[in-house]
Amino acid sequence: MVFLEKLQHAIEKEWAFYSLYKELEFQTEEPLFKEVIHHAMEEEKEHYELFQYVHHLITGRYYQLKKEPIMYSSFEEGIELALKGELEAVEMYKEMLFEIPNDQAHYPLFRAMIDELEHSTRILTMYSSFV
Repeated sequence: MVFLEKLQHAIEKEWAFYSLYKELEFQTEEPLFKEVIHHAMEEEKEHYELFQYVHHLITGRYYQLKKEPIMYSSFEEGIELALKGELEAVEMYKEMLFEIPNDQAHYPLFRAMIDELEHSTRILTMYSSFV
């Protein structure tokens, strides 16, 4: 997969996880869980916007995403999917950092990678309370 395809995939995933967190936030009454989920949701939205900016820099247009929701059957399953998604994002963004065709893309990718590491740590704490 070339950089642009990875970027488009990242845009899709950031939007999907923003939507997932938006749903999960309303499925718990635990204040700490709500705080963790809300924080991740806000940053996923920022990543989506940053990656759209990078896409525009490279192609001259914004990416038209296919809004596909992440399906899950319980709060716990949603949290597990979130954890897996955050860890996968870290790996993909790490790879993409070495393929950047434009210096202006470095900050958004690096920032997203660090944020995803933070999210995975916080979500793992939540996840560990279920198992």
